[in-house]
Amino acid sequence: MMKKKIIVTLLILGSIVAGCGKKANPELQIENYQPVEEFQAAYEALKERKADINKEYDIEETVRILNGLEMAQAKSDDFYSFLEYMAKQDYSMVASDVIDAKIKILPLLQQMFKLQKQYKEFSTIWMLVRSAAAGAKTLAKESSTTGAGMAAMKAMAGEGPLAIVDMSENLSIDAAKNAAFDHYEEEMDLKSKLEDEIEELKMAYIDYLSGFVPVYTKYMKEWDRLCINKDKAYFDVYSGRMVDAYNSTSKILQQYPRNREALLLKSLSLINIGSGEMNTMPDSPEVLSIVKEMQLPDSMKCEWNDFFVEADITLDNYIELYPERSAPALVLKGLLNYRIGKEQQALSYLDQAAMEYPRQAERLTDLLDSYRSRTYLNKTPEGQYLLRLYRSTMEGYGMFSPNFLKSKYYVQKGMMEESKNEIFNHFFRRGNQGIYDCLLSDMQFCEDYLYSSFKQLLMEHSFIDVAITPTTDWKFSDKDDEIRVSINNRSDIDLENVRIFLCIHYTDMYKNEYDVVKVPTTKSIIKHHEISDLGTMKLAYA
Repeated sequence: MMKKKIIVTLLILGSIVAGCGKKANPELQIENYQPVEEFQAAYEALKERKADINKEYDIEETVRILNGLEMAQAKSDDFYSFLEYMAKQDYSMVASDVIDAKIKILPLLQQMFKLQKQYKEFSTIWMLVRSAAAGAKTLAKESSTTGAGMAAMKAMAGEGPLAIVDMSENLSIDAAKNAAFDHYEEEMDLKSKLEDEIEELKMAYIDYLSGFVPVYTKYMKEWDRLCINKDKAYFDVYSGRMVDAYNSTSKILQQYPRNREALLLKSLSLINIGSGEMNTMPDSPEVLSIVKEMQLPDSMKCEWNDFFVEADITLDNYIELYPERSAPALVLKGLLNYRIGKEQQALSYLDQAAMEYPRQAERLTDLLDSYRSRTYLNKTPEGQYLLRLYRSTMEGYGMFSPNFLKSKYYVQKGMMEESKNEIFNHFFRRGNQGIYDCLLSDMQFCEDYLYSSFKQLLMEHSFIDVAITPTTDWKFSDKDDEIRVSINNRSDIDLENVRIFLCIHYTDMYKNEYDVVKVPTTKSIIKHHEISDLGTMKLAYA
């Protein structure tokens, strides 16, 4: 029995040695890499940062690139769009070993790109590239209905490779390999030569992962430590524990003096401390005294104090560091100036913030990929609440909407028409930003804090029905995500400039969770007592 075990062990070791002894294609090694024209810009962008190996790094920028590149690889439609994304990124504050690890994937991608041009069998190879970052999900979704169904049944039975590889929770290199490459081989009728090419790419990808995963893990652990303190600061601020929030953010800034969210949260806590709002619980957990203060009488305005001075300095520091992401700091500048009685200066800052949010939309939300990578946030109401707090700050809705703050100011002054226009401006601005999430939250905000002007926007008698119907029989169709949208205007009023937003709640969501989807078709007018067809649209959901 002992001899048998020894023989089996030797056989296993022999197979491992034999596998390791197989030399990879030299073209797949970064040392021999010569970028073709399509890959040149992405390679130069990474190479420029790699050359400065001793330069300091920013943990948030590093994690942004780590998660952003992975998600872009999983979501891009083709090589060109992904390479364009890589070339446009700012790598100046990204850790050099992250750049060193990520640059090694370029030879693999370029080899796949060449194969796609050379062989018609590889016309779908970008699916493999996407699935290498997202497991076999892409392949299963884009393969034939029958093939995908069979793969799903095999996976549920434990026989197939249909699995999502999440490096934050599962660092299995074998899982990544099997999920993408093996599934691709199963789906494609490959000739023997092409099977060899796929095998070479698979071995090179395993080698790439073996170097990338430890680097990824290293910085994600540092990011997790930062998030613990940052999350506490968010909850402290929005629970009215301003002194605790100040202490939490100060602790973060001692180690990371450039941290964007810590700078903003520290300023907000200082403004509330200076206003005497240290321990008061807001009426709604998502609405701080930032809104209530916009309606305080002049007799309650505060003079400059040390807290306001420090808040002003902190905001100036933020704007100096991040002029391209200055919109939320400008909102807080407006609040600060209002608190000390400089109303016109406050309105000027809010006007500027409203102008900057659409222009800065992409940069302000660049950490969303990092938040989305913390998949555990979606598993609890508290985690989703935290994500909404971040989004409201960076997208300019709710308590961070400069238009809502101006609207509240005009209500206080009895200027109802101006207040109503600012509500219009808020939704118009968010549409221009291309961001529609939390639409119902914005409507609720208006009802709670701006109702006197908001009610003027609502039809006195609303008889508008929105009908949603499937385009086909969902039981046997591969188009189960297509719907038809129509409106029945049963009112006596013609509707002008009609845009429809669907707030969709799926069965696996929490109670108050929903996705906001804009119906692509718009109507200049829908006559009274008219039924208008807005066409079909495809739902895109995780």
